[in-house]
Amino acid sequence: MTDEALHLFDVLTWRLARALSGLRVGGHRARMRGAGDIFADTAGFFSQPDLRRIDLRRSLTDPFANLVVRRFETRNDLTVHLLLDASASLGTGARSDRPGIARLLAYGIAQAAWRGRDRFAIDVLNGDDIAFSHGPSHSRATISGLRTALPHIAPAGHGVKGLTRCAAGLPDTRILVVLVSDFEYAPDELRSLLSAVHPRPAWPIWLRDSGLEEPNGRFGITETRDPETARRRSELTTRRWAQTQSANARRRRAETRGVFSEFGLRAVEIRDRIDVNALAVALGEAPL
Repeated sequence: MTDEALHLFDVLTWRLARALSGLRVGGHRARMRGAGDIFADTAGFFSQPDLRRIDLRRSLTDPFANLVVRRFETRNDLTVHLLLDASASLGTGARSDRPGIARLLAYGIAQAAWRGRDRFAIDVLNGDDIAFSHGPSHSRATISGLRTALPHIAPAGHGVKGLTRCAAGLPDTRILVVLVSDFEYAPDELRSLLSAVHPRPAWPIWLRDSGLEEPNGRFGITETRDPETARRRSELTTRRWAQTQSANARRRRAETRGVFSEFGLRAVEIRDRIDVNALAVALGEAPL
């Protein structure tokens, strides 16, 4: 991982569709009106009595001869909190290095948050167990810490209980929850996780592997691993077997997208490799 590669993530910006509540100054629009550095609107003098902010032009042209003041808004801070699912299924791959992609996303999102003057936090889950955790921080050193710690975390465990527990304990305001996972869950498990995140703004990033979704149909023997239990077994591969695997994968993807839709979410789907520009576009379109 080079610094040049990390700079590609600078195109990501955290622009929430709705204004954030709160008092702490940061890089995002807030609901507060009054003092600040960004013009918001105007109001009658008696609703916002501030002689320093009288708008002379609007006051002189007001048909009812009312005094008009200009109101400004401050900017709020934001915590970008990454929940990284490092369960056993993440280590299953055919055409992509999903653990490597997950690490790159963590580094890049931390870099983008730091450059955007936002705080960054992360929890990495091996099933029920927290493999790594770092609380909210503005420090540039956070990225160095991630580069040191994450390569040593091997995918392990299964289920969503750990992620759900972490999500439920997050602050309710001034937060963007980024979920990075292969989302190899049953629909009810995914609903449980998204219910714990809701109503916080969330940005799911779905790590897919085309080789698992569309396996080779050549005759032979292959070793497969159950995505969430990590149990291995040998299977006879045929064209019909490959067609069945592909059909099952399409069904699971449709179910997963359907659950996201129930919560007003659309996951960013990364298939085999990262396109940072596409990530930035998807974040701008996300219904946060």
